[in-house]
Amino acid sequence: MDPMLKITATFLLFVFLLSVAACSRSEDSSIFALSDDTNEAVKLVDSANQDLKDIKKLYKANENRVEDLKIAMKEKKVEEAKKIANDAVYAINDGMALGIKAVEKIEKAKNLNINNNFKDYLDLKEKSLRKLMEAFELRRQIALALRNGYDPENVEQRDVVMAEFKEKDEQFKKLEKEAQEASRKANQLAKDASQSDS
Repeated sequence: MDPMLKITATFLLFVFLLSVAACSRSEDSSIFALSDDTNEAVKLVDSANQDLKDIKKLYKANENRVEDLKIAMKEKKVEEAKKIANDAVYAINDGMALGIKAVEKIEKAKNLNINNNFKDYLDLKEKSLRKLMEAFELRRQIALALRNGYDPENVEQRDVVMAEFKEKDEQFKKLEKEAQEASRKANQLAKDASQSDS
């Protein structure tokens, strides 16, 4: 499952759990018990979730670009590679802007008067989202390097760009795994909370 889908699904699950808790309990002792600002925090999480859905749409629309770029580079189609890289830069910029908005909403929710375990959950989700943003910043840097400096005829320049591509792609995969692990921990926290409510 792609990481953006996991984050979106987790946020939806968590918002659902909070909604159920709000409807079914007034004096709740669960780890995600509602406090004075929990409803406002849930609204912020809902809004951040919408940003994540928009990011997911961008991701889905652009997920084949890396492979398309590799093919264009392998076939030494310079203009096509530069166009794909340029389009990727703009798509990543759009996704990063949405990611920044989502992080700001999560931070605002964490600063409200909410249960500490809810804050822990939001910390993990924020960490996951920040890791993904860091990973996609690497993809943006790769795309910029290819757009601005890829020339298969200039062997030295090509080798530098290709080495940077490989290095940043490996870093991307590492950060993506770290984001998935933070998201997994947050999911486990929400799951444990739902089981303690039963």
